[in-house]
Amino acid sequence: MLLPPLEAWVATIFARAGLGEDDARLAARRLLLADITGVRTHGIARLPSYWRQLARRGLNPRPDIKCGWHGTGLVIDADLGLGQIVGPKALALAMDALGPTRPFVPFLIRNAGHLGAVGSHLLDVAESGRGGFLSQVTQPVMAPGGATRPAIGNNPIAFAAPRPDGPPLLIDFAMSNVARGKIHVALRDGLPIPEGWAIDAEGRPTTDPTAALAGSILPAAGHKGLALAMIVEVLAGVLTGARPLLSEGGAPGGVGAFGFVFDPAALIGKDAFDQNMQAWTQRYLAAVGGNGRIPGERAAELRAQADQVGIAIERNLFEQLAELGREGGAVLPA
Repeated sequence: MLLPPLEAWVATIFARAGLGEDDARLAARRLLLADITGVRTHGIARLPSYWRQLARRGLNPRPDIKCGWHGTGLVIDADLGLGQIVGPKALALAMDALGPTRPFVPFLIRNAGHLGAVGSHLLDVAESGRGGFLSQVTQPVMAPGGATRPAIGNNPIAFAAPRPDGPPLLIDFAMSNVARGKIHVALRDGLPIPEGWAIDAEGRPTTDPTAALAGSILPAAGHKGLALAMIVEVLAGVLTGARPLLSEGGAPGGVGAFGFVFDPAALIGKDAFDQNMQAWTQRYLAAVGGNGRIPGERAAELRAQADQVGIAIERNLFEQLAELGREGGAVLPA
């Protein structure tokens, strides 16, 4: 495997930013999992932004994460912790609450750092034989064409469930045509963005990443993407009181999230669940033909590939990380 030196370096950077040793290792693994599974905009490219937020104490490096029951729902206060710590710990708390008499656990997360690639937090859930859903409200970055300022977050959602005959089903997407992080990548690399990604501050379509970041990204599927974002706004924003503000790198603190975990074995029995999952996925694949695949299969392939060849880091990003290493007193491994 080629990732351990990079993972150790990321953990060192997090430790230099004030995280405890165990949390630094957890955050490094979760951050790189985004890169490994193909979500490059939410992986190591975010490390400089997290470093700055931790240095300014916009994020709490040593959060006191607490939870309690409100009726049948679990409410978790993240104490402004880094999302790569909060996400896995919140899901672990929810899974610990599952049992024969509680096969379905809804939860809210308040006062968290940006959770990053939300689907990455559900892989552990699905690999343990359970299923889960996770959504987060983000700072306003999205609006319909003609708007002169961002109106709503792109509010991503993710869902994962185990499969008896393949890697976990894993669905992870934001409500915008494109992740805002991809516009940051285009700006970093000096490239234009495709038409249909964004509008400028006057509400006009643009291919200039600088103008796009000053304007708004466009919703996927028009009004349908906006409607889905509004659902997440209620579940993850209104219910938690979250008011995430626009921040450098698009990864604010003060994030709210909504999710649930479920135990198929306790709900309908493991054998019945496995049979039903296998039946519908086989029907689906038979209908779509040889080009079809179940979401999560590509992520599994990329994880296996990363074990053999590591991950690619673009030159501009490598230079930024090298500078971060010098600032943090930890030399980036070649």
